[in-house]
Amino acid sequence: MYENEEQSDIIGKSCTLLTPYNGYTEGTVVGDYGDRIIVSLTSGKEISEYRDEVIIYE
Repeated sequence: MYENEEQSDIIGKSCTLLTPYNGYTEGTVVGDYGDRIIVSLTSGKEISEYRDEVIIYE
């Protein structure tokens, strides 16, 4: 899907989408590609979102 995944301390952190995807807003960060991250939603679907479209929890 993307190239050059970055090593990141946000991978594995819980997050919330600012705009729901098919009714789902909660997920986990599973990939970091700079300005875009991959989020695994609670439904199991993985989606790509811009960093500023997601709240990442510490």
